[in-house]
Amino acid sequence: MAKQLLRIDLDTSFSLFGISCHMKDFRFAWTINKFLGVDFKKSRPYIIRNDLEFSQYEHTQDTDTIYLFANKSHNGFLITKMKQVDYWILFHNTVDEKTVSHYISTIRKIQSVLTVFEEKNKQIKEHFVF
Repeated sequence: MAKQLLRIDLDTSFSLFGISCHMKDFRFAWTINKFLGVDFKKSRPYIIRNDLEFSQYEHTQDTDTIYLFANKSHNGFLITKMKQVDYWILFHNTVDEKTVSHYISTIRKIQSVLTVFEEKNKQIKEHFVF
């Protein structure tokens, strides 16, 4: 009997930013709210394999939802290849280059932010498909 292989292409057509900083998640969400003029609110934790639980914040605007995830939990990392990243910001829809540069430059102005970058690696982005 011939084997059949199921191939699934996950939709990674969203924008994802990685951020390194030394703030606690609630303080960082408050700071991002202040600098970007958004209103992140804590939502249910993002759970993986029933033992890894990550803080999650949401902001809904017109046609887009923006998520803020902590990359670290007490038991491990959301993205183990990127241990230097403390937070991920996911824009459900793809953001144009002008808006990307605006968000990155604004986040860089936060004193406690060490670095911010747009993640384009499809393998990393696939962890955020839900």
